Amino acid sequence: MQGLFRDPALDRHFTGHSGTITQLRFSPEGSQIATSSLDGSVILWNLKQAARCIRFGSHSSAVYGVSWSPKGNLVASAGHDRTVKIWEPKVRGVSGEFVAHSKPVRSIDFDPTGHMMLTASDDKSVKIWRVAKRQFLSSFSQQTNWVRAAKFSPNGKMIATVSDDKSLRIYDVNTGECTRTFTEEQGAPRQVAWHPWGNMVAVALGCNRIKIFDVGGSQLLQLYVVHSAPVNDVAFHPSGNFLLSGSDDCTIRILDLLEGRPIYTLTGHTGAVNAVGFSQDGEKFATGGNDRQLLVWQSNLHTYDASQFEAKSARLSSSCDTSVASDYQQSNASSTALSNDHSIRIDMRESQAYQSLNKNFQVLDSEHTKLPQTPKSASKSSLPSSGGQPPLSPAKLVSKELDFKTHSTSPRFF
Repeated sequence: MQGLFRDPALDRHFTGHSGTITQLRFSPEGSQIATSSLDGSVILWNLKQAARCIRFGSHSSAVYGVSWSPKGNLVASAGHDRTVKIWEPKVRGVSGEFVAHSKPVRSIDFDPTGHMMLTASDDKSVKIWRVAKRQFLSSFSQQTNWVRAAKFSPNGKMIATVSDDKSLRIYDVNTGECTRTFTEEQGAPRQVAWHPWGNMVAVALGCNRIKIFDVGGSQLLQLYVVHSAPVNDVAFHPSGNFLLSGSDDCTIRILDLLEGRPIYTLTGHTGAVNAVGFSQDGEKFATGGNDRQLLVWQSNLHTYDASQFEAKSARLSSSCDTSVASDYQQSNASSTALSNDHSIRIDMRESQAYQSLNKNFQVLDSEHTKLPQTPKSASKSSLPSSGGQPPLSPAKLVSKELDFKTHSTSPRFF
């Protein structure tokens, strides 16, 4: 490993949304990224050919969540209009839609087989649907406030939900039973992510914290207070050894879970970072937020070497990010978390990739895009409790049989 160690580096820089980016997901093969936005659209960014991006604008208002099917032949989106849209990722692809909830839909997720979808809503419920038939299967309704996100576990047997009632709940898919409940009194969770091994979850909290829980043991494994504002999204590296986070403090953090410390602080976004995500091979990650920018990074985490990092961190100690120290003096846990924060600070605005932004790439509108369209902009956290939109007529949905995705296991590191 000597000589191979490299820091994360900005690879591509895209602008195209006219509103805040709310969610992003890499396609399974890693050649495209889907982003949802408050501007009412979903854009599929082609990382191999920037001139052939595709915009879907069928939602009548803000889009909050987007997801790829495991095979990559379908994209699903959900938003303030209470509907779920399912697309073939082509300019003239087949599109289906249905009204999923009585209030705005905050997130959407495919199960590992691609046969089922999971939706979470402001109506306090989480629902499972059969993709091919738009068929409602079951509901999970123990939450007492808006449900911000819901995710299938890697094996599809469990569901994790986070709600404004300050809870993280784990459900058994087969029985519908809530098997675990974790609460956070200091702030409501905003997003949840499953560890690749399926036995842990990370939660992004509105109280500036990140927590990692052992699902089977019902215990807190790790606590990080590395942001100075609410944390909006988290994502595990496919190896399970690193965690990516984005926050209202406009920074992105990369955490080394083996050492239990932050190792990189990435700056350059000029607004809150709402969405982060890794590609399936872990070679890239992407970030997006209120500044409407989509940034694609080379992670270089496969070259990470703790000893070389220590040496480089020591050399750069004078430029480490300690500007938020005063914000962390409110609790002993905060002070402890800050004490080992010798993260390397990287400002993407100084990179050649940022300065050489190609503003002339072409975004193609799909045949389902409504033009002209000027959806009302809305705050991410202060939207009306009811969508106020008339129900949409369900369109015929193409039936797809999707391949099962397996997930490898590795020894625990905690």
